Amino acid sequence: MHSSRVLIVALALITLLLAACSASQGTEGPVGPAGPPGPVGPPGPDGEPATASQTYIGSDQCGSCHEDQYATFVLSGHPYKLSKIENSQPPVFPYDDVTGGVQDPPEGYTWDDVSYVIGGYGWKARFMDQNGFIITGDENATTQYNYGNDEVGTDAGWVPYHPGEEKPFDCGACHTTGYTPDGHQDGLEGIIGSWAFPGIQCEECHGPGSRHAEDPYGVAMAIDRDNQACGDCHYRGDKTVIEASGGFVRHHEQYDELHNSKQFAVSCVTCHDPHASVVYADEKVNPKQGIRQSCDTCHWSNEFQNNRKHLGVDCVDCHMPPMGKSAVADLDTYTGDIRSHQFAINTDPDAPQFTEDGDFAMPYITLSYACMQCHNGQKATEKDAAVLEDMASGYHTPPLPTPTPEPTAVPEEAAPEATPTTQPTS
Repeated sequence: MHSSRVLIVALALITLLLAACSASQGTEGPVGPAGPPGPVGPPGPDGEPATASQTYIGSDQCGSCHEDQYATFVLSGHPYKLSKIENSQPPVFPYDDVTGGVQDPPEGYTWDDVSYVIGGYGWKARFMDQNGFIITGDENATTQYNYGNDEVGTDAGWVPYHPGEEKPFDCGACHTTGYTPDGHQDGLEGIIGSWAFPGIQCEECHGPGSRHAEDPYGVAMAIDRDNQACGDCHYRGDKTVIEASGGFVRHHEQYDELHNSKQFAVSCVTCHDPHASVVYADEKVNPKQGIRQSCDTCHWSNEFQNNRKHLGVDCVDCHMPPMGKSAVADLDTYTGDIRSHQFAINTDPDAPQFTEDGDFAMPYITLSYACMQCHNGQKATEKDAAVLEDMASGYHTPPLPTPTPEPTAVPEEAAPEATPTTQPTS
């Protein structure tokens, strides 16, 4: 009897437990406090640069939409800093009718022997052989072709360029688009680095354009108006000094000159249209030779010149004289083929224009280069330093106005002399 009761109680308990297990789940309780953070995992691999997914598409594609800018750009010198020779044909430049163009390679070479032409738009042209080395020839060779220059007074012709030396082409950073120092373009041993396109094309300044071309409203191109963008190429060596040689500033020193001048805060693009030629004008697309603002836009108070014979002289004739040399220059007439960007004239007749070793220019323009480029006995009458100093000092200072004369004072009428009175005698 006792065992039966135990069994009944056990069955009842089991029944209760089964009923509890089959009941519905209650409401979820509150979230407990967070535990301590776990250890930081190892960093993942670096992602690709933002431009890695973009490719260079070429200026022709840019021009299909940006027609006005392209029309001016293709007449400028930038895209012709380096030209590849195709099918053994000489290169063609926009103003060959003015310069005469590059008709022949150096003596002893044919166009079959030339891989690229360096320059040729203006000033001069150099040539690369089929191994990518700049053609220099033997010790008596003349392998650089200079265009004629009326201002300097030179005819077109051949001159030496490092004769007898081996010169690899290591100028791609400023002569090509999408340059990288790795490898050898076209597999040519003499070329240091490789590039997407020869010459300075649109994408060298604005970045690769493939994504912008696919989505022009969603992907913007880079527009950098800072002087440094131009200064990446328009300098050589140390940007704090102005390099010189042979009595002239070396070419591509515009950034250095501006940086060391009183106008260092002025942007290059304030005065220049970066898409347009400053060498040649075009009546339709570039009538002002790329000049956006002239000097009198800011310096309107300096229009006075205290020399009536200089009425046809422009600001740039004195403040931006041709004291740089790309191809030709004449030290006897202080005339080079590139204008200065230093502006300030030092009127001290004893001021030096260059350091004692001639390797660097001072950050000003002396009377020799500002004045004697004309007053040398060939273009204008020769003047000595004392005369030039006297004229240049206060050159833009207007004369003081002549004071209005005051009317001459009318003298007062003289009073008649008093007649002495005769005193009666007593």
